[in-house]
Amino acid sequence: MAEHYVGLGLGRSEGMDKASGRAMYAGDYREEGMLELALVRSPVSHGILEKLDFSALPKDVLVFMAKDLAVNVVEDVIEDQPVLADRHVRFKGEPVAIVAADTRERAREAAALAKVVCRPLTVVRDVADAADPEFPALHEKGNLLVDFENEKGSVEQGFADSALILEQDFETPVQDHGYMEPEACFARIDGEGRLLAYTSTQNVFHDHRMICRALGLSGDQVRVKAATVGGGFGGKDGNTAQIFAAAVAWLTKRPAKLVFDRRESLETSYKRHGVRMHVKMGFSRDGRILAFDGTGDLDTGAYAGLGPAVLGLFTEHFAGPYEIPNVHIKSRLWYTNKPAAHAMRGFGAPQGAFATETLISRAAEKLGLDPIEIRLENALETGKYGALGQKMEHCVDFKGALELIRTSDLWKSRETNRDPYVGYGIAGGHLSCGLGKNIPDTASVVVEEAKPGYYRIRVGFVDIGQGSYTALKAMAADALETDLNHIELIMSDTAETLDCGSTAGSRSTFIAGNALLAAVREFRRKRAEEGGAAGQASEEAAADQESPGPAAAPAPLAATGHASFPESAKAFSTAGFPHAMYTFIAQAVKLRLDPVTGNVILLDVAAATEAGRIINPLSMAGQIQGGVAMSVGYALGENCVFEDGRLLNADFSTYLMPTSLDVPHIASYHVDAYEQAGPMGVKGAAEVSTVSIAPAIGGAIEQISGARLNSLPFDIDKILQAMEKKEEKQ
Repeated sequence: MAEHYVGLGLGRSEGMDKASGRAMYAGDYREEGMLELALVRSPVSHGILEKLDFSALPKDVLVFMAKDLAVNVVEDVIEDQPVLADRHVRFKGEPVAIVAADTRERAREAAALAKVVCRPLTVVRDVADAADPEFPALHEKGNLLVDFENEKGSVEQGFADSALILEQDFETPVQDHGYMEPEACFARIDGEGRLLAYTSTQNVFHDHRMICRALGLSGDQVRVKAATVGGGFGGKDGNTAQIFAAAVAWLTKRPAKLVFDRRESLETSYKRHGVRMHVKMGFSRDGRILAFDGTGDLDTGAYAGLGPAVLGLFTEHFAGPYEIPNVHIKSRLWYTNKPAAHAMRGFGAPQGAFATETLISRAAEKLGLDPIEIRLENALETGKYGALGQKMEHCVDFKGALELIRTSDLWKSRETNRDPYVGYGIAGGHLSCGLGKNIPDTASVVVEEAKPGYYRIRVGFVDIGQGSYTALKAMAADALETDLNHIELIMSDTAETLDCGSTAGSRSTFIAGNALLAAVREFRRKRAEEGGAAGQASEEAAADQESPGPAAAPAPLAATGHASFPESAKAFSTAGFPHAMYTFIAQAVKLRLDPVTGNVILLDVAAATEAGRIINPLSMAGQIQGGVAMSVGYALGENCVFEDGRLLNADFSTYLMPTSLDVPHIASYHVDAYEQAGPMGVKGAAEVSTVSIAPAIGGAIEQISGARLNSLPFDIDKILQAMEKKEEKQ
């Protein structure tokens, strides 16, 4: 009998390769005759490109421009971004040409010698500028990319019925993904004459489409494989280095590699959307939320990227995981002269949660209610309706997550705490799973028998560090009733796997797992048929005395399984939301404020997640801890500071992320739940950990200092001023 792996805390199958250095990242590939690349970039945030002068470059350096591409466009949801700008530059550092040389150093030196002459235009600095008709339009249709508005019930009546009304403005910053591995791609011509690209990516099939489109190639002329990926968090779900390296390799027929340095990554790569919000909430005396009215303006930077989808998820999650009878939400997406904002872990939910959860905590204080009780009073349950009118028709146990926090060691320590500078905060959150309404969300997985008892599984997803490789192997081993080391998993290769879509939206394990189980069922059906046919053939051969020699060995048995993500019954004209499934979380913090410096010292964090059944508790804890660390940075320091579109803190000495010394003990709990639509009870879990740490930290700071901090990251000067005022009153 095979060992059961699902539910065990398994170490990563690829862990030793990464720890030992055997794992090959895109920047590790090297071949004889390889060209190393550098990008020539715009020196201005906004302007008209008037001249490119390459006369100072060495003669043996190659230069490629927009005219060398078949189609100068990055294929995406909205095709508003050129691969190489050839007239209008919209952010500082936008690529205008590619330089290729025999070493990386020479390529960078040559790129620095290129003269890029631009006629400067007025810079659209933020969403306020974008909405001002006095500022220029960055695209033909203006600066407003998407405008959404919806009302459920009557907020006017809800506020009329409210005993307490809170109304505030909030702001969240632009955040960088901060992955350890910078953007990279290696490309060459393979033995069959195809363009082969090894990419640091979240979707090899999207890379394949982008490369084919830009170079005018057919699908069979290009193969894309994911190298080992050193973190993505949404920032590698689009063109970073792929098209540039692929173009040079195809045009020169020589291997080509492009690797960004850290400054280049910080200055020019995708970012989390900065948001300005106005939120008004009405409460009954017993803490029921009677009305929610929220407006959000999102800064999507110079190009759309995945901005429209982020706007959808921001809108969908804005009011939180609560049943609210009267909800009005208005959200807008604006172009500005910054690098394109894009997908980032949490995908719009952390911004809205900061505002909403902050007001809920303040309401609890004003009404004299426990901060957990007020959330329990309003928590969504199965069969209830979300803020956009979408019905919860799946497993929902947000209340279970809140109860786990209530009984945690962190929360119980409030009873014995006597330090006036130690505070506690809690916040709730949820995050959708899947790509959303009216967006194709499918996956196909192939199961093959390599030899008796050994299986090869082909999955088109990329494991970007979240552990899907190990989780899917465990699910396959249990489904096929074999040992884990009898499973070979082939992932993310356009020639060897089928398209599963992007590793995004907390969807990988859910949809690939369902496709895997469907493939196993089909495999067993074929095996049963094959067994019956083989038995009949043996009987016929025995009866035929003149039967020829032994039959040829049969082809390896293989089967394909397909799966689709469930869709919400509710729909809007803007595709991508709402969703049919959500993961829920409650997060709490214990911290100390230094009364002299105003510095926040985190002492403990607890996170309780309802994500259906947990496939690998060890990996799940790692995901929660990683998301918490990322969100600690979001709350306490990370902020891309722009001046007229130019990033001022463009290295890790000025863009400050948490270190191991800044992150305390993190307890990870999970609700014992089971999602009927999921494979073996699974829901998505990777992203929800980022949603609500910031408002939990804010609540604890507010409890100690009285500071009403409505913008991230939290400002030490404001904290100190609030503490001084509090001391004066005492």
